[in-house]
Amino acid sequence: MHIYKLFFLSFFLVILTSCNQYKNIEIIFEDGFIYSSQKDLITNLKSTNSKEGIKEILLNQDWIEDFKVVFRINGNVKINIITKIPLFIWNDKYYIDRKLNTFNFDKTNNYLIKVFCPSNQIEDASKLIKYINNTETLSKFSFNKLDFKYSSGWTLFFEDTLTIKFGKDISEARLNSFKQSLNYVYENDSIPSMIDLRYKDGVALNYGK
Repeated sequence: MHIYKLFFLSFFLVILTSCNQYKNIEIIFEDGFIYSSQKDLITNLKSTNSKEGIKEILLNQDWIEDFKVVFRINGNVKINIITKIPLFIWNDKYYIDRKLNTFNFDKTNNYLIKVFCPSNQIEDASKLIKYINNTETLSKFSFNKLDFKYSSGWTLFFEDTLTIKFGKDISEARLNSFKQSLNYVYENDSIPSMIDLRYKDGVALNYGK
């Protein structure tokens, strides 16, 4: 058994040679190598010896968005895989993607924001994180945690130095106040310990320890 790996800018290619009845199994990860689970997939495909087995293995991968398998007359197999791209980590157990699909967290991609909330708040969490990722100034801050409590609402954490309180309402007005506050903080190079967005008529910045 020989494994050849080729790296390209936009995808990751693995070629398994002499795989049981197949001469070669060519696997193209169109979104690159993202999860440790992809290594497990390669291992499992090494030992399969049927068309049904290959398809069953692929269908059992919850991180796969879509795939296409071509069984060629010469005995080679080509597999194209589109991967679900995680938006955040939910409750330290699952990934959530932009379509709100849930799949198992395999302990990779730890740079993502970790969200702790009940399932009925996932949509609001997704709304806030998409807003952060799509706003130039906000994306410069390394937010690491977003937490929801029924008593106080949403709190966003920047490293160990700043907390941002949104309350229970992730409205457009509140998101705009969030952006303006972070613009002010960034331009003045002065990070407070807390930004409180829960006020109707303004924003409170606390520079206390």
